[in-house]
Amino acid sequence: MSFKENLKAKIRLDRLLQKLVSTIREPPGQQWLDKVLTQQLFDMTDFEHRKVRSLHLYIRPLKGEIMEIAVFDNELAIYNTTVDDVALRKNPNWQEMVSIKNIKKIMNDHDVIISKGKESLKRLHANALALLDLTYTRDDLALLLEEARQGLERKSIAQIQELFDLFFGLLDFEPVSFGVPELDLQTFGRPKVYGGAVPAFDHLILFDEKTMSLGLKKGVFSPQSDSGLAWVVQYAQNKKIADLQGIAVFEFLAELAMEKQSGKKS
Repeated sequence: MSFKENLKAKIRLDRLLQKLVSTIREPPGQQWLDKVLTQQLFDMTDFEHRKVRSLHLYIRPLKGEIMEIAVFDNELAIYNTTVDDVALRKNPNWQEMVSIKNIKKIMNDHDVIISKGKESLKRLHANALALLDLTYTRDDLALLLEEARQGLERKSIAQIQELFDLFFGLLDFEPVSFGVPELDLQTFGRPKVYGGAVPAFDHLILFDEKTMSLGLKKGVFSPQSDSGLAWVVQYAQNKKIADLQGIAVFEFLAELAMEKQSGKKS
């Protein structure tokens, strides 16, 4: 797949994980998992399906007979053991129940279990993510920049939103709310590790679908600070000018992406 295709797959994976984690219920004895979405997640991993007894297992070889084995049920437990061992623990037959040793295994799986529930979902997400080639060159980003330029020239909201998705998925930008709906602006920032209790972001991006104006204010900002809110309100009233506008915003994002690729701080 091309870099763009791999990046779109990453975005899909991230959204799948977010939705699954937000909908899963994990109270003892009442676990619930969205099986349709989880199946989509499995399909993006290198785990292979196998039905053993009445169990639906997803298996990934590790060493010899030892496997990484996910049991596809509401608990979504992942084990590091053999297929036969999981079958014994999860669906024993009456002959196996005669053995005290087997009963101990059935009653306690802490020696072989790796994760359950949300942690299993995160593990599967990481597995699928590792299969994607997310390395890129300046030429790869140039192709995205050209698409962004075309989107701005054509005033195509759909194309601009797609490029937002791609660059934001690469750079971890996310929507930011200033708590003023009448501003009628889409605002985005990149979460910044910050010592204080107030949330902070790097580089405020502002997009108005009605006017198709796109701007970026460089530096750290907080949506909860009076100065940050005041600047955004004045920007919406055309009393403030962004540091970058139009295609220059995407060019700046491309440079951030190159710095990230090279391991530099931005």
